[in-house]
Amino acid sequence: MHVQISRDRRGFSMIELLVTIVIAGIVFAAMIPFFANALQRTSEDQLRVDATNIAQDRIEQVRLLDYAVITEPKLNTASATFGDGRFGPSYTVVGQDRPYAITYEVTPPDKTDVPQKLVTVRVSRPGSSYVTTADTIIQNPSAGKSSVTDEEPTDLTMTVYFDKWEYVKSPGVTIQRVQTNVTPNATTTPTPAFQMPNRDKTELKWTGLTGGPNYTYTITCHSSKATYPLVAPPFRMWTSGRLKFDTYPGGD
Repeated sequence: MHVQISRDRRGFSMIELLVTIVIAGIVFAAMIPFFANALQRTSEDQLRVDATNIAQDRIEQVRLLDYAVITEPKLNTASATFGDGRFGPSYTVVGQDRPYAITYEVTPPDKTDVPQKLVTVRVSRPGSSYVTTADTIIQNPSAGKSSVTDEEPTDLTMTVYFDKWEYVKSPGVTIQRVQTNVTPNATTTPTPAFQMPNRDKTELKWTGLTGGPNYTYTITCHSSKATYPLVAPPFRMWTSGRLKFDTYPGGD
């Protein structure tokens, strides 16, 4: 009887081992898609980081150029003689073999004598649906030398639009104006104080604005996809203008 019990115990232990192996195999097989998705998300996150860094670097490189040569055709054309060959439609990160596609948009696209230019850089990677956008407003240095007695254009309009208006959250978008030819500087908020886009009004407008060298404007947008307010660089107005916000920085 003692020998029979020992055989049963050995047989039961073998069955337990086989069951354990089968269960472990099933669990491991079920987790393979999870690990694959995690690796894919990590790879996509790295692509977003790289694209964001490239966009910001391109913006800084544009700022180093002479104002007169900042035009859409020049920035989008690869040339060893322009900007030391730093610009063009693609960029490859060191250590990678797949280039990122870059598109430069300048508003206005090819004028050299305007008071300011809005430069937008869009970076994407072939095979990926993510597009990262960065923009900046560059002031004409010649216009910046104007005296306080220069003419101040009035009744200007600023239009604000978005890549994804749905991401704009309360309190929405506001414009702040600083008058710099008085002491102390006077800060005001043009009306309406805040605006929110919606399905019927995806572009926001402020009218009756005063331009010229004595008024500096800053536009702030609140987005549900950003942990901080999105603030456009300060700018002056000589004509009516348009400004676009990337409401999902580094995202879709």
